[in-house]
Amino acid sequence: MKFISLKAINGEPILVNVTAVRTVSSIDLAGVEMGVIGFDKTHEVVVGSTVAEVTEAITAATEA
Repeated sequence: MKFISLKAINGEPILVNVTAVRTVSSIDLAGVEMGVIGFDKTHEVVVGSTVAEVTEAITAATEA
C-alpha cells in the first residue's frame, strides 16, 4: 500500500491510501476549490487539497 499526504478541510494533514482512490473531482465551497476523492460509488471525502495537488501526489507516489 502507498499513502499520500493531503490537506484536510481544516488544513491538517490527512493520509490517503492511493490504491483505494477511484476518482478525483472538485467542488466549490464558498469560493474555494476543494478536491473530492471518490473511493467507490457511495464513499467520497472532501479534502482541502486541490485537484491538481491530489493528482500530483498520486503521480509522485505511483512513480516512486
